[in-house]
Amino acid sequence: MPFSPVIDTKLNVWTLAAVLTALYTLYGVARGWWNTSLGKRRRLIRAYRRIAPYVRHEYVTQHFGEPAWEHKQTVQKYSGNVGDDESGVVLDDVELTVRTWPLGLLGYLVTWCNEGDEVLMYSLTTGSRLFRPRVSVGPYRITLGKTPLAALPDPDPEGSGPWHELGARRFSYAEQHYFGNPGGYVQWAVGVSDAGTPLAPPIGCEGNTWATAEVAAYRQAARINSVLIVGPAIDLDSVLPRGIAPDLDTVRLLELRHPARVALASRYHSVTSAIERSMSRRKGAWDRYRRDAHDRGRAS
Repeated sequence: MPFSPVIDTKLNVWTLAAVLTALYTLYGVARGWWNTSLGKRRRLIRAYRRIAPYVRHEYVTQHFGEPAWEHKQTVQKYSGNVGDDESGVVLDDVELTVRTWPLGLLGYLVTWCNEGDEVLMYSLTTGSRLFRPRVSVGPYRITLGKTPLAALPDPDPEGSGPWHELGARRFSYAEQHYFGNPGGYVQWAVGVSDAGTPLAPPIGCEGNTWATAEVAAYRQAARINSVLIVGPAIDLDSVLPRGIAPDLDTVRLLELRHPARVALASRYHSVTSAIERSMSRRKGAWDRYRRDAHDRGRAS
């Protein structure tokens, strides 16, 4: 009589179910990590590349959701020529709606819209070493947070700028580029903002004066962390250098980290502070003991 092995099918089914459950859990963990890290960066870059001057605000919200901040700001716009020599221009005050999106911990998107909610200007700022988007500046391709200002041509010496501002706590630097048809007949502004990273204050400028050699040295050292695309004839003197990125005093208090990470970081700092205080007290006690021993030795 042939031997037939007994197979416990119930055990195999439960083992298979446990394996499938473990695989599904691992897939969920991997998918969550991807959506909050590499995948999120790719989605943000793709969404940014789909924006262009004069798109509707609703179109931007389809890709980035609702903005966190919205306020009105008055800028100046060229309206036309004055006289027959075509040398004079008229600047009209225009009120634009400025909206800011925090891109998680990675950076910021800012749009400037007219009364019809058309995007006239928009900027992208990197705020993390993990977010290094490769974007276009006219015919050039740069990497925010990595490409130096000197990788782009020198700013037009006959035009406005470069703009720089250095205070006791805040700083900004911006320069304008125009490439004609290769740049889509729009103005491109790149710079370094205190709301982005890496930080490179324009140390050395005094007021509105900055020598050519100092500007050249700064452009070699500073890395671009913000880019602003300007569609219509906006007078950039009324926007830059602060308009290259969101206002730091507005966005710096936004807490975007997970509560568990905040609690862990708070606990870590409290423990390290307690250890430092304990070591300081022990060092102080040891110093007092040595001084007392030295004084007793001299007295004897």
